[in-house]
Amino acid sequence: MELLFNIVLIVFFAISYVYVGATMPKSSDLELGAEQWPQLLITALIILLFVNIYNIYKNTPAEKRHFKSITGISIPAITKSKLFWGIVIIFAYAFALEPFGFILATIVMFAFYAVLTGQKKPSVVALNALLITIGIYFVFQRGLGIMLPRGLGFLRDIALFLESL
Repeated sequence: MELLFNIVLIVFFAISYVYVGATMPKSSDLELGAEQWPQLLITALIILLFVNIYNIYKNTPAEKRHFKSITGISIPAITKSKLFWGIVIIFAYAFALEPFGFILATIVMFAFYAVLTGQKKPSVVALNALLITIGIYFVFQRGLGIMLPRGLGFLRDIALFLESL
């Protein structure tokens, strides 16, 4: 099952690599532009996935190196997995970034992840989500000068206010 998941991830990231290259604006040949950074990260992910597949294969006893386990996949069992819900949260976050902006979408995403990973106290969840979001915001917005999604409507106004501080 783990091998299959890694193979699916390789296919997904290969498609993402092509998509990023086709949709991002081209930069000059002498600089790393908007399309190269995601492509470098995707390339590193694909390489590490191949290394992971090799390690899984190497560490699996010879008598268990077969594909019979793939036929026993249970959809209800998959939907009960924390990994599955983590992926769902990331996809929802990716779609929420533009309309809701970086700040709100990231606070909500980190709150959901904290609950998913077992944090039970709402005050700890809220405080951690807020502090992590603020930290990431200042690293990217102020430290690196990267424009983060502002959101729509009043969320855009809030983001513009924070940028003016």
